[in-house]
Amino acid sequence: MDLARHPLTYFEQRLVDVADDWGFTLTHLVKYYCELSHPDSHITCYLDRQRTPRNTIAVMIHPETEVTPLHAVHGLTVQSALRHGSNMRRFPKRLHTGTEPITYARLIRCADLSAFGRLLNALKTASTPRSRNFQPEGANP
Repeated sequence: MDLARHPLTYFEQRLVDVADDWGFTLTHLVKYYCELSHPDSHITCYLDRQRTPRNTIAVMIHPETEVTPLHAVHGLTVQSALRHGSNMRRFPKRLHTGTEPITYARLIRCADLSAFGRLLNALKTASTPRSRNFQPEGANP
Protein backbone atom coordinates (compact mmCIF):
# COMPACT_ATOMS: atom_id res chain seq x y z
CA MET A 1 0.00 0.00 0.00
CA ASP A 2 1.26 3.40 -0.85
CA LEU A 3 0.02 5.63 1.97
CA ALA A 4 2.56 8.29 0.98
CA ARG A 5 1.14 8.51 -2.53
CA HIS A 6 -2.53 8.22 -1.51
CA PRO A 7 -2.73 9.34 2.13
CA LEU A 8 -5.97 8.80 4.01
CA THR A 9 -7.94 11.84 5.06
CA TYR A 10 -9.00 12.13 8.69
CA PHE A 11 -12.53 11.01 7.76
CA GLU A 12 -11.23 8.04 5.75
CA GLN A 13 -9.04 7.01 8.69
CA ARG A 14 -12.10 7.09 10.94
CA LEU A 15 -13.89 4.78 8.47
CA VAL A 16 -10.91 2.42 8.39
CA ASP A 17 -10.91 2.41 12.20
CA VAL A 18 -14.61 1.47 12.28
CA ALA A 19 -13.92 -1.28 9.74
CA ASP A 20 -11.09 -2.54 11.94
CA ASP A 21 -13.52 -2.74 14.88
CA TRP A 22 -15.63 -5.14 12.75
CA GLY A 23 -12.61 -7.25 11.73
CA PHE A 24 -11.98 -5.69 8.31
CA THR A 25 -8.49 -4.57 7.36
CA LEU A 26 -7.29 -2.08 4.80
CA THR A 27 -5.72 -4.36 2.20
CA HIS A 28 -5.27 -2.09 -0.82
CA LEU A 29 -5.33 1.65 -1.37
CA VAL A 30 -5.54 3.53 -4.65
CA LYS A 31 -6.61 7.03 -5.62
CA TYR A 32 -10.34 6.31 -5.80
CA TYR A 33 -10.90 3.30 -3.50
CA CYS A 34 -9.91 1.86 -0.14
CA GLU A 35 -10.16 -1.93 -0.25
CA LEU A 36 -11.38 -3.42 3.04
CA SER A 37 -11.26 -7.19 3.52
CA HIS A 38 -12.40 -9.51 6.26
CA PRO A 39 -9.75 -12.25 6.47
CA ASP A 40 -11.97 -14.91 8.06
CA SER A 41 -15.00 -14.60 5.80
CA HIS A 42 -13.11 -13.41 2.69
CA ILE A 43 -15.58 -10.56 2.22
CA THR A 44 -14.28 -7.46 0.46
CA CYS A 45 -15.83 -4.04 0.02
CA TYR A 46 -14.52 -0.72 -1.23
CA LEU A 47 -14.83 2.77 0.19
CA ASP A 48 -15.45 5.26 -2.58
CA ARG A 49 -12.84 7.94 -1.87
CA GLN A 50 -14.35 10.35 -4.40
CA ARG A 51 -17.30 10.89 -2.07
CA THR A 52 -15.48 11.07 1.28
CA PRO A 53 -14.39 14.74 0.90
CA ARG A 54 -18.10 15.58 1.28
CA ASN A 55 -18.28 13.30 4.35
CA THR A 56 -20.44 10.89 2.38
CA ILE A 57 -19.94 7.22 3.18
CA ALA A 58 -20.29 5.31 -0.08
CA VAL A 59 -19.39 1.62 -0.06
CA MET A 60 -19.08 -0.63 -3.08
CA ILE A 61 -20.12 -4.23 -2.36
CA HIS A 62 -19.93 -7.38 -4.46
CA PRO A 63 -22.55 -7.11 -7.23
CA GLU A 64 -23.99 -10.56 -6.49
CA THR A 65 -24.64 -9.81 -2.82
CA GLU A 66 -28.24 -10.42 -1.78
CA VAL A 67 -29.35 -6.88 -0.90
CA THR A 68 -32.88 -7.58 0.36
CA PRO A 69 -31.70 -7.88 4.00
CA LEU A 70 -29.72 -4.64 3.66
CA HIS A 71 -32.91 -2.66 3.01
CA ALA A 72 -33.91 -3.38 6.62
CA VAL A 73 -30.65 -2.03 8.08
CA HIS A 74 -31.23 1.42 9.54
CA GLY A 75 -29.22 4.16 7.87
CA LEU A 76 -28.42 2.36 4.60
CA THR A 77 -29.51 3.41 1.13
CA VAL A 78 -29.15 0.58 -1.37
CA GLN A 79 -28.71 1.76 -4.94
CA SER A 80 -30.49 -0.35 -7.55
CA ALA A 81 -28.10 0.39 -10.42
CA LEU A 82 -24.69 -1.21 -10.65
CA ARG A 83 -21.58 1.00 -10.71
CA HIS A 84 -18.52 0.42 -12.84
CA GLY A 85 -14.97 1.37 -12.00
CA SER A 86 -11.44 0.15 -12.26
CA ASN A 87 -9.32 -0.97 -9.31
CA MET A 88 -12.00 -3.02 -7.57
CA ARG A 89 -9.71 -5.95 -8.20
CA ARG A 90 -11.64 -8.55 -6.20
CA PHE A 91 -14.95 -8.06 -8.00
CA PRO A 92 -16.11 -9.55 -11.31
CA LYS A 93 -15.76 -7.76 -14.62
CA ARG A 94 -18.13 -7.20 -17.53
CA LEU A 95 -18.32 -5.02 -20.60
CA HIS A 96 -19.84 -1.62 -19.99
CA THR A 97 -19.27 1.22 -22.47
CA GLY A 98 -15.74 0.42 -23.59
CA THR A 99 -14.10 -2.46 -25.40
CA GLU A 100 -12.50 -4.02 -22.32
CA PRO A 101 -14.31 -5.56 -19.36
CA ILE A 102 -14.34 -3.45 -16.21
CA THR A 103 -15.13 -4.33 -12.61
CA TYR A 104 -18.55 -3.50 -11.28
CA ALA A 105 -20.24 -3.33 -7.90
CA ARG A 106 -23.36 -2.28 -6.04
CA LEU A 107 -23.28 1.06 -4.22
CA ILE A 108 -24.50 1.39 -0.64
CA ARG A 109 -24.69 4.79 1.04
CA CYS A 110 -24.35 4.90 4.82
CA ALA A 111 -25.97 7.73 6.79
CA ASP A 112 -23.24 7.80 9.45
CA LEU A 113 -20.41 5.83 11.05
CA SER A 114 -22.87 3.64 12.97
CA ALA A 115 -24.68 2.71 9.77
CA PHE A 116 -21.32 1.88 8.19
CA GLY A 117 -20.60 -0.49 11.07
CA ARG A 118 -24.02 -2.10 10.68
CA LEU A 119 -23.34 -2.60 6.98
CA LEU A 120 -20.03 -4.33 7.67
CA ASN A 121 -21.68 -6.58 10.25
CA ALA A 122 -24.46 -7.44 7.79
CA LEU A 123 -21.92 -8.28 5.08
CA LYS A 124 -20.10 -10.66 7.43
CA THR A 125 -23.26 -12.49 8.44
CA ALA A 126 -25.17 -12.45 5.13
CA SER A 127 -24.75 -14.76 2.19
CA THR A 128 -22.26 -12.46 0.52
CA PRO A 129 -20.27 -13.88 -2.40
CA ARG A 130 -16.65 -14.39 -1.54
CA SER A 131 -14.11 -12.13 -3.14
CA ARG A 132 -12.35 -13.62 -6.11
CA ASN A 133 -8.68 -14.45 -5.71
CA PHE A 134 -8.65 -13.35 -2.09
CA GLN A 135 -5.06 -12.82 -1.03
CA PRO A 136 -3.92 -10.29 1.53
CA GLU A 137 -1.52 -7.84 -0.05
CA GLY A 138 2.01 -9.14 0.05
CA ALA A 139 0.95 -12.78 0.40
CA ASN A 140 2.37 -15.35 -1.94
CA PRO A 141 -0.12 -16.46 -4.64
